[in-house]
Amino acid sequence: MGEKSKIQWTEATWSPIRARNLSTGKVGWHCTHVSPGCLHCYSESLNRRLGTGLDFKPGHRRDIDLFLDEKMLLAPLRWRRGRMVFVCSMTDLFADFVPDEWIDRVFAVMALAPQHTFQVLTKRPERMRSYMLTAGLYGRLLLEAGRLRRWRPKLGDIPISNPTQSAFWPQLWCGTSCEDQARADERIPHLLATPAAVRFISAEPLLAPIDLGRIRFPHGFVEIHGGHLPAIGWLIVGGESGRDARPMDLAWARSLVEQCRSAGTACFVKQLGSKPVGEWGETDRRPFMAGHWRLNDRKGGDIAEFPPDLRVREMP
Repeated sequence: MGEKSKIQWTEATWSPIRARNLSTGKVGWHCTHVSPGCLHCYSESLNRRLGTGLDFKPGHRRDIDLFLDEKMLLAPLRWRRGRMVFVCSMTDLFADFVPDEWIDRVFAVMALAPQHTFQVLTKRPERMRSYMLTAGLYGRLLLEAGRLRRWRPKLGDIPISNPTQSAFWPQLWCGTSCEDQARADERIPHLLATPAAVRFISAEPLLAPIDLGRIRFPHGFVEIHGGHLPAIGWLIVGGESGRDARPMDLAWARSLVEQCRSAGTACFVKQLGSKPVGEWGETDRRPFMAGHWRLNDRKGGDIAEFPPDLRVREMP
């Protein structure tokens, strides 16, 4: 975590919400599984090796002390060069164990760092929507940002606008993860009711086909811009990686790429995963072994190895 990231669609990661193992004193992170996409969570795997050593399970909440890492919280204020920042890459900012006061402080730092673009991705978009539309939020964030101004002594007016209005911070992108149709049906309507400069979907790990045209979008919140993706500016597609990865059918990714094209939405194919299956679509194929295509990149993230029609990495 820090000023550089290997995640293809961002430039830096920022995870100020930390956890300390009460038995060992080891510091890492905490989260809890909420849907099938969490089964082989990369953050959980990293936490087992380099963090608290615990799984991301509700039962481990009593084994840790959660805290807001003050040094990490203020890190974006020290990064002078503007960059894409993935917020809380190791946990979920809108999980039920994160108090509103901590979220206020994270958002206040974002408000004080207009040189960056902040990408907030959650599997709990219902809370994100509720938080962003809370009465009095603007005043709370102004107060918290004012407390933090001593780290930016030359800053003029706090560059933050009223979050209850459609014109929100130009540097705030809000997204939700959807690994299958059920999660897309459940989460995307909440995302569409959330104010943000860019709304985006992360279909990763993609475990089943998703037809965005089937989703019942909320009336009265957003304008329909044609196609199947109203008010969605970006969609990330990716297969699961790791030894126990579940396969991704290339047809599922192709379908989402086409849906984005029909709606004029930017699409970013991040990786094919460790076990891509389905029609490759070219004569010079990769070896097919153990029931899936074999790639040199074990995560399937080298775009040079993709079928030509999936070499799509667009930004909004």
